[in-house]
Amino acid sequence: MEDSMSAPVVVAYDQTPHSKSAVAEAVREAVSRGTGLRIVHAYTTVERIPMGPFSTVLPAGNVEPTNRHDAEEILAELAAAIRADQPALAVETSAVPGEAAAAIVAQARDACLLVLGSRGRGGFTGLLLGSTSQRVLADAVCPVIVVHDTPSEPKGEILVGLDIDGPCDDLLEFAFDTAARLGTGLVAATVWTEPWAMAYAARLGDEDGLAYEQARADRLKELLDPWRGKHPDVGVVARLYAAVRSGTAGTCLVEASTNADLLIVGARSEAGHRHANRLGPVAHAALHHAHCPVAVVPSSDDR
Repeated sequence: MEDSMSAPVVVAYDQTPHSKSAVAEAVREAVSRGTGLRIVHAYTTVERIPMGPFSTVLPAGNVEPTNRHDAEEILAELAAAIRADQPALAVETSAVPGEAAAAIVAQARDACLLVLGSRGRGGFTGLLLGSTSQRVLADAVCPVIVVHDTPSEPKGEILVGLDIDGPCDDLLEFAFDTAARLGTGLVAATVWTEPWAMAYAARLGDEDGLAYEQARADRLKELLDPWRGKHPDVGVVARLYAAVRSGTAGTCLVEASTNADLLIVGARSEAGHRHANRLGPVAHAALHHAHCPVAVVPSSDDR
């Protein structure tokens, strides 16, 4: 138990459909990784009573022990069901008092992966990413998979979006490892966003434009080749998009996600914010609009 929990898969659970989908994904990940599973449920220590247009917070009193007992019962029932289905899987539970995002982040400090539902209790219909998930993504130091509550038919393909002008090893390691474990193909995509004049030139057959486009393709191949060598059983397709023809990087990846089981994007911290991963426009678009679960992989420099 101790070894399997040294770097567990952690999942947040609050009985909502989104979190139930997250648990199913977390179980699959833990089994395929050969690690343990930790299920986290955050509970409140205060009680709010509506008072007309306002609300009042009652003193803790018996609220904390009552809510803790309820949380522990919820987790025990879920853990028992998982153990019955996966008897070899080491499962631990953690009922944590306080604000959900902070509790989840703290429980995932030693995790190899964190799995979240896209929305929790109180989420507005139509929003694909709830406020708790957004706050967790801002501070999580391990890769995070965000899932929806509507499962889709397996496509047999994982999609990773790469900025080939920046460091890509963390994303590629996660992408190739996931594809190898799950037995899927991998599509590595990058979006050629500048200079726009070169993209137009390539479209018109101009030699300089074509050479620049070929340089982009060569750079993508250079990044992929070492990982192809490490994972020869993973079928890899490289795709190069020109943004002036195909749209923004986020748009390209969201459209391509219709054919994927998982979309993988990166996150990097701003200087001075070591543990606050700032989601750029590509990750933001993916999390709000992708047609499949999304994995956000922080740079190892930020962990």
